[in-house]
Amino acid sequence: MSVDTPLRSSAASLGTLVANARSRESGMFTEAEGKSLLASYGIDVPSGAQLELGQPCPANLRDPLVVKAISPTLVHKSDAGGVRVGVTSDELSRVEAEMTLSLREAGHELTGLLVEEMAPRGHEVIVGAVRSPGIGWNVMVGLGGILVEVFEDIAFGTAPLTKPQIADMLGQLRGMKVLDGARGGVSADLPALIDLISNLAGPAGLLAELPEEVVEIDLNPIIVSESGAIAVDARFLVGEAIPGPRPAPAASTADFGPLFNPRRVAVLGASAKNPNMCNRYIRNLQEGGFSGTIIPIHPTAEAIEGLPTAADLGAVDEPVDYAYVALPGARVAEALAKGAGKLRFAQVISSGFGEVEEGIELEAELTAAVKEAGIRLIGPNCLGTHVSAAHLSFIPEAPLTPGSTAVVSQSGGLSVDILRVGADRGIDFHSVVSIGNSADVSAAELVRAHLDDDGVEVIGLYLESLVIAAEVLRTLGASPQRKPVVLLAGGRTAGGSRAASSHTGALAGNHRLWPAFARQAGITLVDSLGDFASALHALSTLDLSKPIYGDDVVLFGNGGGASVLAADALDREGKATPTFPAELVDSLESLEVPPGNGFANPIDVPAGTLAVKSGEIAGDIVSLVLDGTEAAGTPAATMITHLNVGIIQRNLGDILGDVTGRIIASVAEASAASATPTQQMLVLKGDGSAETAAMIDDYTKRARGLGIPVFGAFEDAAVAARAVGEQHRAVASHTPNPATAFNADRCRKGE
Repeated sequence: MSVDTPLRSSAASLGTLVANARSRESGMFTEAEGKSLLASYGIDVPSGAQLELGQPCPANLRDPLVVKAISPTLVHKSDAGGVRVGVTSDELSRVEAEMTLSLREAGHELTGLLVEEMAPRGHEVIVGAVRSPGIGWNVMVGLGGILVEVFEDIAFGTAPLTKPQIADMLGQLRGMKVLDGARGGVSADLPALIDLISNLAGPAGLLAELPEEVVEIDLNPIIVSESGAIAVDARFLVGEAIPGPRPAPAASTADFGPLFNPRRVAVLGASAKNPNMCNRYIRNLQEGGFSGTIIPIHPTAEAIEGLPTAADLGAVDEPVDYAYVALPGARVAEALAKGAGKLRFAQVISSGFGEVEEGIELEAELTAAVKEAGIRLIGPNCLGTHVSAAHLSFIPEAPLTPGSTAVVSQSGGLSVDILRVGADRGIDFHSVVSIGNSADVSAAELVRAHLDDDGVEVIGLYLESLVIAAEVLRTLGASPQRKPVVLLAGGRTAGGSRAASSHTGALAGNHRLWPAFARQAGITLVDSLGDFASALHALSTLDLSKPIYGDDVVLFGNGGGASVLAADALDREGKATPTFPAELVDSLESLEVPPGNGFANPIDVPAGTLAVKSGEIAGDIVSLVLDGTEAAGTPAATMITHLNVGIIQRNLGDILGDVTGRIIASVAEASAASATPTQQMLVLKGDGSAETAAMIDDYTKRARGLGIPVFGAFEDAAVAARAVGEQHRAVASHTPNPATAFNADRCRKGE
């Protein structure tokens, strides 16, 4: 069989390859089969032939050759002495005899040889893919060869991949300089490598056609020379069929108006005798100022919490927008079925469903019941929905100032923390929805609804499932709209790696896939609830319509050591604080201020300098910096002003009054007057005293009213600066990719 005369495979021929692989102990395509398949999709492979034992080398193959062992039980050929390079055609019989012995010693039987022409000199790169349930193909690229698992210089993405996404994956590699020809080495033909990966993992690539029984692929190594990329080894593993992903919602599949602006709310589970969480929920609505109608559902009580009841949902006279349900799990489906034709959304707080093995069937019964009744289900196993404008919340004393930040959370408990911490950080929420098991309404569907809602400007996500994250990724990719998105992910540990036969499978752990998903989707990934709140606060406060140039940051404030720590925090987030051009430094030094200033960036000034013009000198400094960096062609993306409020006010306040307030106001005025679109942020530091803390609270409110986000630590501001830069680029560069919405169907071809 010649591997350089392939035919593009049909579903029937793919099925034959899968059946043949199942008949082998290795469960794999032969290398010749795999390479023929690759070549049929435009992926270069070496010229060669599969030979029976004792068969001479074809005359059309040119020395030197690579000889590889064929055995139905052999997986890693090199480990068993099953690969020889630099062989001439007249040495083939000797090599065959030696391989027979070496494989026999390793417990394998040699049944044939694959003989190929050697690839040209170049870099060894690995490209692989491993299929994950509900996600599809996770694609890996990295510096390859036998040491790929030692160096682990790899990057991941999820198919289908566009060529810009593939280029971005390559850009993540630490060894990219090697591929670029560092130290006189070979300069790799990167366009050819990108084309190869696209032919494998692009919207019309091989992965989209493979049946679900093909679960892992390794092309290792791919030799990338100065003039091409050629796959010199190929491994296709067959196993139990792994279901592909659900299609991304092409548009909002439900009218979410009744959920986010409910006028009639039913509560199922409140008691007339022993107050419980449903009673507390009713009180939350009453105390929070909910102006709609609340209908407790109870079979016998006439009134609960001072409100008239209905015996069941069927007894309610008018349609109900939203139901809060906390009944025993076994009673939920029957209770909701009575709302057919009347109830729009039901949020089931009850647990004991699909999150535990014994509740899987109960959840299936519930979803079937609500589907038949025409009710959209949120949950089960969640805590509730918060909508600020509607004064609807599941927590007492909820923050109800309407805002533009919408959050979707898999965790009910964390959604409480998101509301509390977020409000403390200055976030005004549009909504927070805890989705629990998301048996019906999914995170992706809510994200799509938020993308379509003009009242939402920023989206936050707390997710624990890579499957759900993959659905969100496809939704963002397919949507014509794009808004800033921040993700806090649970379960980001190396323990997610599963045992695998391929290098790719062994390396595809959760700790790598979460960042890969976020990068590919243009989502800002954060590590903690505090970082989540910081990023959302900045994105919801700043004017994101301003253009942003680069990743540079200007630091301005009092305290040299503080500036050093701030620069370190920014560097950890990939943000630079470059030195100003000499002309700008000269301009700053010409200001009439006391000595002891550092004007090179960071700008370090003592309290005496900040006292000039009673604090308004800050505006002069900001104006010079913005105009000077613009003139030099290096405008900063962000300027962070950091002030030690305790020092400033204790040393200067008695004489000059509200110096800190004038600094903040002058910074805002100078920024607004400048044509340079640098985003302003503020870090206010205290001294531990209650008096200073109270001043900081007041200054924080003032600054936020001026459109400047405020943080208590440099680390928070650094995360926020990264988020603003990432999301500005994601929104500005977004091009809808409809192929992502149909990935699930394409992945099932060949069944």
